[in-house]
Amino acid sequence: MDLYQKFFDQFAAKFHLLRKKYRIVGTVRLVVVLAIIYLFYKFLRTEQSSYLWMVLGLVVFFVILMRIHMSMSWKMRYQQALMELNEEEIAFIKEDKTAFDDGKEFLETQHPYTYDLDIFGSKSLFQFLNRTRSHIGKLQLANLLNKVLPANEILENQEAVKELSTQIEWRQDISALSKMAPIQSKEYERIKMWANSNTETLSTWRSILSFVVPVMLLISILGTWLLEQQFWGYLVSLLFTVNLILATSKTRDIQKEIIGADKIHETINNYSTIIRKIEKSEFKGAKLRRYIEVFSNGDRKASRELKELSDYFEKINTIANVFVMVVFNGFFQYHIHVLQGLLKWKKQHAGFVPIWLDAIGEIEALNALANYSYNNRGYCFPSVNTEAKMTFKDLGHPLINASKRVTNDIDFSNQRFVILTGSNMSGKSTFLRTVGINLVLAGIGAPICSSKASFFPMPIFVSMRLEDSLSDSESYFYAEVKRLKLIVESVKEQPCFVLLDEILRGTNSDDKQSGTIGVILKLINDQTFGMIATHDLEVCEITKDHPTILTNKCFEVEMHDDELFFDYKIHDGICKNKNATFIMKKMGII
Repeated sequence: MDLYQKFFDQFAAKFHLLRKKYRIVGTVRLVVVLAIIYLFYKFLRTEQSSYLWMVLGLVVFFVILMRIHMSMSWKMRYQQALMELNEEEIAFIKEDKTAFDDGKEFLETQHPYTYDLDIFGSKSLFQFLNRTRSHIGKLQLANLLNKVLPANEILENQEAVKELSTQIEWRQDISALSKMAPIQSKEYERIKMWANSNTETLSTWRSILSFVVPVMLLISILGTWLLEQQFWGYLVSLLFTVNLILATSKTRDIQKEIIGADKIHETINNYSTIIRKIEKSEFKGAKLRRYIEVFSNGDRKASRELKELSDYFEKINTIANVFVMVVFNGFFQYHIHVLQGLLKWKKQHAGFVPIWLDAIGEIEALNALANYSYNNRGYCFPSVNTEAKMTFKDLGHPLINASKRVTNDIDFSNQRFVILTGSNMSGKSTFLRTVGINLVLAGIGAPICSSKASFFPMPIFVSMRLEDSLSDSESYFYAEVKRLKLIVESVKEQPCFVLLDEILRGTNSDDKQSGTIGVILKLINDQTFGMIATHDLEVCEITKDHPTILTNKCFEVEMHDDELFFDYKIHDGICKNKNATFIMKKMGII
């Protein structure tokens, strides 16, 4: 937290200094405007050319001040974004997660594991990890969490996350630029639609007229000034009107090319700046170097091309400005030339725009994982093996505060399936989620809450939090059976890691016991790894028939001074103590 506070103080100092200069420049601009008005008034009264020259000089000075003012405004917003980033990290360390999007739109009750393991939604893993600022970055992070990557991609992500985690200032620069003008879902879809839409450049004769008529108008203006004949004045009016008609006749085509997002040129310009920063980076990891190759292909530099696109969008959006539309089009057919340039750009580069934006989104997602790694430097990157070994030392739940977190060792290498017993509130479900959530992190190349670990990437299936479906007239029991069927069929195709919590709760005890044993036997016939939590101690007896595959583990509860004590430490064997009757007596229920 000390570093984030130091950064916040630095950026706050720069912000306040810039704001002071910004106000000074703003005041000078106002004075210059008043001076221009006054001097122009003096020129009209006296017709002395010296006043006009001073006006022209001040107009040039005003334009320079305006550019300086705009630059300062951008720098202020940039420093403010950096301040907010560090303020959010300080709040996060103090247990305030509300600054970060929770990804609730990615909740999917039928997903093999995300719903059961609280991957999305309030106080979820996504909210814990998320430092993305754009819709694309958020989408890429969600896509990562929705699947387990192949071993080679996990190793590449680990390498990238390790490298980025040490570059905190670089990461914050990228996040601040994205935060200033993020592409949200509507803008992203509009940009993709625009990039994929048909492109037809202007016809040859329209292109010729866009140059010929303005040149003829210029000659007519010179004729009016030099020859002082009425004919030239009429010709100027006629050609001005022709320019305007030719330009406005393409208004519909121009509207088609306007994405419609507010200040889209600013957003694309910021993304150009992000890409330029990436292009100049000297990464060591293979994955990060590939992003540079995506953005730099021969003479094509994505940063330069997007900057040009930003300029075109800024210019073409001025068609809504009546002054620019009438005057500029009347003299130069301004929007025809802008449209021609934009269409030419689109034909050459539009296909790359979604690729470039998706690549930035992927970097945002890696940035989020790198930030998580930096904030949890005691976590380890698990080694990836091909021998189907799964072992974890000091494994804890990353979303539980370190001061309250209890860690455990667990090994699935020899006996690959664990039957877990324990009394109510002893920690069985939490431990299942601990194993599951760390496997999800390991499966995307992120560090996990463990001091040392080795794992084999495989699909994850969880049955812990099923619900009745009134809309589908589906009972809890039927929903659970459907999930179990999916799991049983999936493990036949490839090794999977399965987590089951007290299955078949909607049946009587005999059915539940025989059904649970049947499911376990079905799973271990295939190369299934995992755990099942149960209160039924009779189920544990089947480990005697499969000692090389099944093992019993438990969480115990102790009684001290007429109070229950949970240590949340996993032990070998079957649970011996129960607490349901004690708790009900304690609460006066029985």
